[in-house]
Amino acid sequence: STQSTGVESVTCDDGSVCPSGTTCCKLASGGYGCCPFPEAVCCNDGQHCCPNGYTCDVSAGTCIRGALPLQTLPVSNKMSAESTVEKVESVTCDDGSVCPSGTTCCKLASGGYGCCPFPEAVCCNDGQHCCPNGY
Repeated sequence: STQSTGVESVTCDDGSVCPSGTTCCKLASGGYGCCPFPEAVCCNDGQHCCPNGYTCDVSAGTCIRGALPLQTLPVSNKMSAESTVEKVESVTCDDGSVCPSGTTCCKLASGGYGCCPFPEAVCCNDGQHCCPNGY
């Protein structure tokens, strides 16, 4: 019988482990990274991922849902997969969604939240863009 350690995780194809609620995505290096979204879409550049239901627009650095450009989200860089499960730092947005550590939750024009790839960033009023702290 298997013993539960109380820590849920996702095992990647190469045997590395990602935290529960994340998705294993193959990196350009050949290893695996942990995308911070459950059942995420792994972009074909081997560096980025999008939430479930979105498609990658790698050239624009966005995730697109349907044909509505207002619902784009910044592409989230994958975290490195760990050989053992460790505490994963994250930022919780006002709507309960989660962004990786080192990013900032920004309200989108659609009313949801996206992850700006800068810590303590300034969210622009257009609901689509953000700037590094101090800009």
